[in-house]
This record gives sequence, C-alpha cells and structure tokens, in this order.
Amino acid sequence: MKKMTKKAVSLGLVATMALSMTACNSAQGNNSTTTSAPETTSTTETTSTSTTETTSTAETSTEAAEVVKPDKIKVMWDGTIFKEGENYAEDFYKALSDKLGIDVEFTRPDHSGYADQIMLAFADKNNIPDVIILPASYYASLAANGALWDMTDAWKNSDTYNSGRLVSIADKIIDSWYVTGPDGEKHMYGMYPARGNGTVTYVKASWAKAAGYETKEELPTNWADYQTFLLALKEANGGKAPVMAPGAISSEAPYINYLPEFYQDAYPDFIKDENGEWIDGFTTDAMKDALARLAWGYSEGVLNADIITKTKTADVRNMFYADDFGIFNYWAGTWAYNLKNNLGKNGLDDELWALPAIDEVGGYYERLSPMICITSACENPEGVFKYFIDTMLDGGDVQMLWMYGVEDVHYEWNEDGKTITGLPTQNTAGTDKITKTTKNLFEANLKLANFKDVDPYVSADPVIEESFELFDSTAVMAPEVNMSDVYNDNSSEIWTYRKDVVAKVTLGEMTVDEAMDYYEENVGEIVQEVLDSFNNK
Repeated sequence: MKKMTKKAVSLGLVATMALSMTACNSAQGNNSTTTSAPETTSTTETTSTSTTETTSTAETSTEAAEVVKPDKIKVMWDGTIFKEGENYAEDFYKALSDKLGIDVEFTRPDHSGYADQIMLAFADKNNIPDVIILPASYYASLAANGALWDMTDAWKNSDTYNSGRLVSIADKIIDSWYVTGPDGEKHMYGMYPARGNGTVTYVKASWAKAAGYETKEELPTNWADYQTFLLALKEANGGKAPVMAPGAISSEAPYINYLPEFYQDAYPDFIKDENGEWIDGFTTDAMKDALARLAWGYSEGVLNADIITKTKTADVRNMFYADDFGIFNYWAGTWAYNLKNNLGKNGLDDELWALPAIDEVGGYYERLSPMICITSACENPEGVFKYFIDTMLDGGDVQMLWMYGVEDVHYEWNEDGKTITGLPTQNTAGTDKITKTTKNLFEANLKLANFKDVDPYVSADPVIEESFELFDSTAVMAPEVNMSDVYNDNSSEIWTYRKDVVAKVTLGEMTVDEAMDYYEENVGEIVQEVLDSFNNK
C-alpha cells in the first residue's frame, strides 16, 4: 500500500471534523444505515490476559444495554475476499446477507488502487462506510485522528472473546490491535479474525539440484553459506540472478519481509531500543550492514537487475512462473500451493523447498494484519460490531462463509460428510469464473478462533502445511507501528528518501556512508521531530 501523503492526511482530518458535526443524533445519517427493533443483551464482566488493554467502565457495568440490529451496513473492502465476476462472489455476498439478516452493501475498489480510495472515502461525508478494512499504517493514523470507533469494550464483552475458542496465540495477536487514540491512550479500533501471517523463502529444487544441492537438508543455514549458495545457483543456471523480490524494500510493514536474508536484524522504520526509547531504525549500524549486503547482491548478479523497478508482486510472481529466477520469499500457507501449481501449469518442475530462516535472521516476521474497523460515521456501531464483526468468528455457519465460501458453490463436502478440501468444485470449473482459490478471507491455519466443532478443512497439498509449520516455528511479531501528527505530516517525505537511499546503495550509485549523509541532510531534522513527538519531548 502507498504511504499517506500530507494531502491525504489533511483530507482525513477534514473528514473527521465533518463526522463529529454530522454523524450524531440523526435518525438516518449520511451512510443511510437503518435499524430494526432493539434486542436486549447484558454485558459480561471479563478478565483479559492482554497486556495493553485498559480498564473500562463497561467491564463492571451490570446494567442491561440495548444493542440494535442494523437493517443495512455499508462496507468498503479490498481484494482479500472473492472478487466480483470470479469464484461466484455474488453467491458469497448474498449468502452472507441472508445468514446475518442484514443487507450488507459492499464497495470494492480495485486492489491496486485501494490505498488511494481510502482517503477519498473519508473526505466525502456522504460516502463514508460503516465498516472499512485498513492496512496497518492507515489503521494507526485514522485511529489517532478520531476517524474510527473505539471497540475495546465491545470486544471484551463479545461472544467471540468470551467463547473459550480463541487459539493459543490469540492474546499476542490481540495486543497488536491496540494503537494510540486521540486521547493519547491505547485502545482497540479494529480487529481481524485471523493472524497476519508472514513470508518464507522458497527455493526451486531444480535450481538447487543443478548447483549440486541434492536435498533440502543441504540448504544453507547462515549468511556466509547463503552467499556461496547464491553464487552457485547463478553459475549453474545460465548466469541468471537467483533472487528477485517486489522491490528492494517494500512499501508496507514489515517492509523487509521479501528479502530477510539481506536485511537480517535491520528494520528501516521507527522502532524502540532496549530502553524503550523510539529511534530511527533506518540509521542504525544494522541497517548500514543490510545496505552493504544489498549492494553486494546486486554487484555480484545474484539479485535480479530489475529489483528496483519491478515493485508489483504480480509481476514478480509471473517472472517466477517463467523460471526467470529461483528463490522467492513469499507468503506461507496457501500461496505455497499457488506457486507450485502455477509452476506446473507452465511445464516446469514444481518442487519447492521452504528454507528455514538462516541463523542471522532467526525468525520470519509475522506481519501486522489489516484491520476491520467501524468508522466514527456509523450511527449504530454497537449493532454493527455485534451482528457483523463479532459473527465472523462465530464458530459455525458465518465463519464457514468467511473462510470457505458457499457450500456447493465454493466447496463441497468429501465422501465422509465431515471434511472439505477447500478447492473449487465442479460447479466452478469449466465456466468463465475459473479463478481458483483455497480460501475466502482467511485460511484455516490462520484463524483466531476455533470452530465449535472440528474444523472441516483438509489441506489440498502437503506444501501448504509444511510452509506454514516452518513459518510458525520461528515467527516473530513485526515491530509495533506508532503514530503522531508530526509523523502524519512527514511520513511520505521520510519514506521517499528511505527508498531512494536503498535504491542508490543497491545500484552502486552511492556508498553506504554517502547515502546516510544524504538521508541526514534531507530529512534528519524532521526525523528528529518525529522522534521527539514519539518520546514526548
């Protein structure tokens, strides 16, 4: 996703002001949400193990609270669920509305332009949705600006949170949902029904075997051996650079996940040091070492020459399927199957080896998941939370829709009547809607809450389980995202120079020291202002 520009932030602030003046006490507000007769529920006192949650009066309240079920909800979503015209997406939308008893109206901007559409939506008070899915950086910013509803109490009193079905890692994931609000305190302004997942490094077995590495047990375990490995793959495969990624640095947190062996312990954004103080990770010695490794990779021809200019993941995936390179760091789980399947379609050897994180990396980053949020424009946020968001992990029919789609359309039961493969059925195959998928919004390995009964999913291919198990064995959470007005005003400029530094050093146009001086001269002062705002100086 693109970083927010100053203009975009200004639009968001204007929208927030508009919300505060127009969204309250209106019988039918700007989002055209209507409500049906109220249902009465009572709050439940809960105790959380989450370390960042704050005490709330709603926890201890014994008074009954009315939660009104909405008749209609406006939802803005990116390309992470079934797309219109493919996979019978319309069947999913209809089934979801029917199951919830709510008219769920989806707005689906193109995935590639979704970041731009976010701020346009908030700038027009007549089109602000009730629910919106946001990438992590936008989530923190819009929460700080007051554009999102605080769902802390609703979550702690929700059926899902108190169900006993949350997976063992849930508290750790939930902690990452807490960000600073307009009051300067941390609250929960969004949720996601699954883990953020992460990437692992896939090696084409055919490339490795050509270089004399006959089994995956022979793959390198440290940086020095990895360098030798890359040079051997280049020589054995016609001089082709073995490594490619969508850019030498990513535009979205955790920024470095597609080239972990080169970045290792570096992190090119604001991070906390061992004393809890915020520092600029881009200027650390670890980052300087990472830049030197990128320069080495490019000069030795083991990083593809187009790594700076080709930044779209789809373009890089197509290069991988065409056998233009042999090592690709990409998502664990379902994508392992997709990569393998597409190699086979192109008549290539489809054997992939997932590389355990080398010693210097330690573990692959688990990204901050996108967040499903209720906007401050929503007139009935409690009802939207209870009847739309909380049901995503109901452990039954609604969770099945979000995970697998519609029965006999997107999946069918196996002969045992208890399991599904998660792959398209014959209902989908052979039509003009043939895009294949093994999931809808999120996959079985990533769900945050278990089903009330046994999860019916059976992996379509062992490579799915193998890649996720490898990722999960060493996964570490990506650093938290912080936000302030000063950061909002300057993040775009700072990131412009960070990307420029990475490009210039990688291409050999500047030395590491020259590039760091260039960075300091151009954004050093505003970086310090951001740090002062983060450290309350």
